[in-house]
Amino acid sequence: MRTRSFATLFAAALLAAPLFAQAADAPGLRITYLVYSGRPNPELTVTDPSQLRAIESRLGDAMSAPARAGAATEPVLGYNGILIEHVGGSAAKARPQAVTVKGRNLSVDTAVATEFKSATAATRVSAAAGDLESMLLKLGQKRGVLDATTLNVLLDAK
Repeated sequence: MRTRSFATLFAAALLAAPLFAQAADAPGLRITYLVYSGRPNPELTVTDPSQLRAIESRLGDAMSAPARAGAATEPVLGYNGILIEHVGGSAAKARPQAVTVKGRNLSVDTAVATEFKSATAATRVSAAAGDLESMLLKLGQKRGVLDATTLNVLLDAK
């Protein structure tokens, strides 16, 4: 009886493996709310095609603003923005760099800090970045990763 149960479980796992592989390769966005220091930040993954299109559209609008190169923003205690990363699918391979949005600023790190120089970033300033941030904050509340108190603190920090 035990051997049959194990064999059935093993066969089911083999049949499900391609589905898990396909799901892992599905396009998506990981959204991380950079709120805390010293404990994990709230995050969610967006895979719904209509939500992806809406976020990608606003992200494209924000990315179309002229870029200004300079020192990357140093993290501070409290709210540091929203990190957007492409995960799964061809978009993650085509656009491996994460972007951070905070207020009207959208930043892409261009070089990490070393012992001899500070980190650098390309920053774009636009109303579209602010719209994207507002949309992502509302999404975080809707999905339950941001409670009302945290959301109010983030909105006041903008």
